[in-house]
Amino acid sequence: MPPGADPETGGAEPDAAGAGPEVTASARLLRRRQVWSRVAGTLIVLCLLGAAAGHEASSSGTPPPLWYDLVIAGFGVLGLACAAVAVAQSARLRRGSPEIRASAGKVFAEQQARQSARHYPRWNALFLVILWTGVLMIVAVAVVSVPAVVNGVAYLAGAEKTVIFNPVSHETVCHTRGGCEVVTEGVMETGGQGTEASWPHEVPLGKPFPIRQPFWRWGLGAALIDSAVIAVVAILVSLLIQAFAVFIAVRLVIRVRARWRHRREVAAVASVPSA
Repeated sequence: MPPGADPETGGAEPDAAGAGPEVTASARLLRRRQVWSRVAGTLIVLCLLGAAAGHEASSSGTPPPLWYDLVIAGFGVLGLACAAVAVAQSARLRRGSPEIRASAGKVFAEQQARQSARHYPRWNALFLVILWTGVLMIVAVAVVSVPAVVNGVAYLAGAEKTVIFNPVSHETVCHTRGGCEVVTEGVMETGGQGTEASWPHEVPLGKPFPIRQPFWRWGLGAALIDSAVIAVVAILVSLLIQAFAVFIAVRLVIRVRARWRHRREVAAVASVPSA
């Protein structure tokens, strides 16, 4: 019996029993379309969340680094590519007759129920590569958004230290998603030589004023917060990204464990000598 085969069907496709080759092929296309559609939806949602976080950071005067924009753009490109694959699968399905599609739908529903009862997924190598790449990118974006939550909470709680910001120059910042705005570059007088920072608005040069020093200047936390509204937005958007990353990671770990458990069960059945 080949690895990964179903012991109850002797290694045959579970949807192939009693179905013709055209119905079996259509059921397989339904399964692939479902997988690619889910991946596309996940990546596009994450792209939108990441873009919202980047816009919030840009509005605070500290646009995210180039690598962050590239990661978010990568989510969008991968999501659109997966959606295109799902559309192509749908086009192939429509070529079949209505009778074949109806029979394939029944076979696919039976297969879904069988897999749900056994708690193991059916994956291919390309899907695994895209899945793990996406998960790693999701986790990376979630990690760099943690300081934004910390700084937002610290701002609302009044725990951030008040320092003097010395405006030095104005700079026009244009975003990769379109639109430009003027921010003020300057120095936060935190002791010693000070720290370079960007104020999200255009203010007169050479006239220092007090601001809140970010509690954790790293990742998306490098942005200066100038109001409670910005602090709340930073907290909510970052928490959404982190919650989404945790959900995806936990779901993936559960499915991977179920898959390996199933493979061990299949191997154990295959190793039992037949009577």
